Amino acid sequence: MRSYFVYALALGALVAFNFGLNTVSFVASREFAVMDLGWCAGQDKLYECSRASTYSDIIAAGTFIGGAVGSLLIGYFAKFGRRKGMLIIHIINVIGSCMSTSASCFTMFLLGRLIAGVSVGASGVVAIYLSEICTNESRGKFGIVYPLFICIGQFLMVAWQLLHGRILGADNKVVTMDDLKTFDKFVWRMAQFWPVVFSIIAVVIMVFIVTDDTPYVLLNEGKEEEARSVISKLHGEENADAITAELKADIEAQKANSDKLSLLEALKVAQYRKVIFICCGLGIVQQFSGINIFVANASTLFISIMGRTVIANVMGLVGILCLMVTMISLSFFIEKFGRKTLLLAGIFVSSVFMVPAVIIKLAAGKDAKWAEYIMVTGCMGFMVGFAIGLGGVMWLYLAEAMGAEYKDAGFGLATCANWLFAAIVVMTSGMLIKFNENFTYALYAGFGVLGFVYVALLIKETKGIPLGQAYA
Repeated sequence: MRSYFVYALALGALVAFNFGLNTVSFVASREFAVMDLGWCAGQDKLYECSRASTYSDIIAAGTFIGGAVGSLLIGYFAKFGRRKGMLIIHIINVIGSCMSTSASCFTMFLLGRLIAGVSVGASGVVAIYLSEICTNESRGKFGIVYPLFICIGQFLMVAWQLLHGRILGADNKVVTMDDLKTFDKFVWRMAQFWPVVFSIIAVVIMVFIVTDDTPYVLLNEGKEEEARSVISKLHGEENADAITAELKADIEAQKANSDKLSLLEALKVAQYRKVIFICCGLGIVQQFSGINIFVANASTLFISIMGRTVIANVMGLVGILCLMVTMISLSFFIEKFGRKTLLLAGIFVSSVFMVPAVIIKLAAGKDAKWAEYIMVTGCMGFMVGFAIGLGGVMWLYLAEAMGAEYKDAGFGLATCANWLFAAIVVMTSGMLIKFNENFTYALYAGFGVLGFVYVALLIKETKGIPLGQAYA
């Protein structure tokens, strides 16, 4: 593997890494931030009250609403090329994350999360970027970089927040402002700032090392010599001519001498409209799996299952670790199985763990401690299944399924649908968990079964097929 290719992969990985950091930066530290910002001042519990719950749900959803806006900008950013598009993403991220870090009130914090969310939503361009710097044979293996580094970012961010070393109100202890240490303030605010650090690293790589756009973009612009030069850096001089010819053939087959289409223009073409809607549906299926309830509310969920203990917080980290380890394993066999096969297998595994766990928990009732551990096992199994299918494969699938002439606009709409439903799921999750956590599990376990049917009936295989040709 050539060093330039490694740096190019790292560039995409850093955008995905920030995606992960941003989506869970307000999880285990939430109650400490609530105290620091004074949302429950004058209440019996300084870390938990109805106003804090409302504010927290809005802020959690704010990142996803910003993500929906950012996803619609993917097509616009694409006009500048993949590399410059990622540079814009990092600039937006720095602005939003700095606002969140220095926030002194709810409005400033929310605005920072919304702006950072725009960068997260626009980061969907990385899935396209990775598919364009890889050969047909290696797209699956390296396409996993995007979801994997999202997961790694989430894991390390939750681990960082566990540095608080305790959970407020454990053993019914009365909490006062004296319990909020300077170190606690540093931990929760640094959780907001870490994405800035990695954006700076990415910009340095772009300025000094990865100075070229993808061969795919360059060939689309008619810059064949530049494209060949980049391919040589990525995959070696000995492979440059063959890969260049392969990419040219793919582009010609997709474009058919047509220009790139806007979203409205693409939706007017029946064949393109069908693919775009199918991809939008897949994005919605991913969110209705309930993954962001587990990720954004991991601490709350495990506290509801296991009680107000540090172990409950740690279990949220273990769940993300299950995701990460499974995705690392997935990179070794993703090319041996079809994308559709893995999507179905992942949803099946999630359902096998969650559906029986929900039934047992409902039947046993709240007083059965053993049923709580069955539920925890179900959550972990769900994470593994998600990593195999909807988490590990979906973004790669979206990048492979759509043709060059409408990919940027179509990918943006599919990503927007994904983020909008993520916002809906996250915004309602706190209310659902408080209403009845068993009902929450049952609802999303049912959605998982419907997702299996959707994939089985409508999704076509893209493994080994030229980009954008699966539905041709």
